[in-house]
Amino acid sequence: MRWLERVFVFCVALVVALNLVPLAARLYWTLELTTHFRVQYLAVTALMLAVAALRRRWIPVAVLVAAGAVSAAPVLPYLPLSGGAYVVADTGVPPLKVLTVNVSYRPFLPRRLLEIVREADPDIVVVQELTPHAERVLADLDTAFPHYRKFPAERQYGIGLWSRYEVESGATIALGRLPAIQARVRGPSGAFTVIGVHLSAPMTQRRAAARNQQLVELAALSAAVDGPLIVAGDFNTTPYSPYFTDLLDTARLTDSRRGRTLSPSWPTMLRLVGIPIDHVAVNDGFTILSHRRLPNFESDHFGALVEVALRHAEQP
Repeated sequence: MRWLERVFVFCVALVVALNLVPLAARLYWTLELTTHFRVQYLAVTALMLAVAALRRRWIPVAVLVAAGAVSAAPVLPYLPLSGGAYVVADTGVPPLKVLTVNVSYRPFLPRRLLEIVREADPDIVVVQELTPHAERVLADLDTAFPHYRKFPAERQYGIGLWSRYEVESGATIALGRLPAIQARVRGPSGAFTVIGVHLSAPMTQRRAAARNQQLVELAALSAAVDGPLIVAGDFNTTPYSPYFTDLLDTARLTDSRRGRTLSPSWPTMLRLVGIPIDHVAVNDGFTILSHRRLPNFESDHFGALVEVALRHAEQP
């Protein structure tokens, strides 16, 4: 039937377009948003490929394979079987656990979050959207992690960093117009720097430009850090965006998901369209050991727990 053939051709063309449009991400801010759903595009492409193969339409099959390869290229390095940066060897250095979580300035379950933190037993905790209310209900963190730097603020602009180990120096810094925290921590294997961030959500052209500028500033700040570095927080971009890739390349950082997982971190209520926008990245002063998504606590973000180890531990 002709109408069925037209529907088939339209669907193939649509799926091909979904895979190719992200290539124009740098041309306009809305096109950059299309880069974040590469995994979903691959799922739809696989479904369409099956339909085309069942119909023995080999030219559409070839076109879909080529289009799917465009989306697969930025995704493959993050698969556990890709080789990437996956490390299982014992480094001989005590691991360091870093937990990052966006608690949402809207109501969440603080008791459940505190349970998750206790179970995860991290050494460093970075919290985004730390409102004055969240600071009060999460006061137990001040006891469990006696070294901290906090900048609570209304809505989504507050941020806090807690450490089990001594914070030798720490300050609230600005990335664009948003606050971030930079701290120098003295761990049992040596000193390192932590930068906690929450970048702008690119929901308008102005905010997208602000987020991109914050990424540029963060790259310069990270590249200037002397020694081991951890950057953690809500970046409001995925590993598939060219702007995030620019950050990693310029600052010589490695995303802790690479070679381990595609796990999305936002939004918690729409799993099928979930994307990874909460990250922990480190420079070559660290070896990445693991990356694990944490349970939900009624925030719109999942937290992440990352284990790393200093490559060159200081001698006592």
